[in-house]
Amino acid sequence: MYFRVTGEWNGEPFNRVIEAEDINDCYNHWMIWAQIAHAGVTNLRIEELKEHQTA
Repeated sequence: MYFRVTGEWNGEPFNRVIEAEDINDCYNHWMIWAQIAHAGVTNLRIEELKEHQTA
């Protein structure tokens, strides 16, 4: 499954498409990397893509 993930990483906006098993896997991916990087993630939004779209 593919997910579009948007939000702010230490106040900087981001917009990424990642592959994950499900929405929980996607969420955990971002939270683990934020913890490793000691980063603040805010306004996190995860949207499942029905078809793989990178644009």
